[in-house]
Amino acid sequence: MTRQLQIAIFILAMVAGSVPAWATSALMQELPASDRYRCLICHTVQDPGAAEGELNPFGQAFLDNGLKWDEKLAQKRSDGDNCTNGFELGDENGDGELDGDVTEERSNPGEAGCTLQLSKESWTRLKTLFR
Repeated sequence: MTRQLQIAIFILAMVAGSVPAWATSALMQELPASDRYRCLICHTVQDPGAAEGELNPFGQAFLDNGLKWDEKLAQKRSDGDNCTNGFELGDENGDGELDGDVTEERSNPGEAGCTLQLSKESWTRLKTLFR
């Protein structure tokens, strides 16, 4: 199935109110990381079925961005907290590759809760101030 066909079916399913399970799985692969939060990155429930496929703020931003991960989406703060989507998903520049020593999402870009955004260097410097 081509990417354009996947997107068209996904959008039609969203309009009809049902999101097939394959759509979420296939589209999660477009994100730099999705292991920790899985479906909750884009949806309001962990395992969305036909009647409960509502998107959270990041899921809506991902849809509005053409279902693609890029620098534009990485720089947004979809859930309104203090961290960019890119920081939360571990790919601050939006190139699709996890940053440095990141192995999974730092937090969920679809749910407010990230309050501190520090690089490893900044954190090391802060720790030395309090020793």
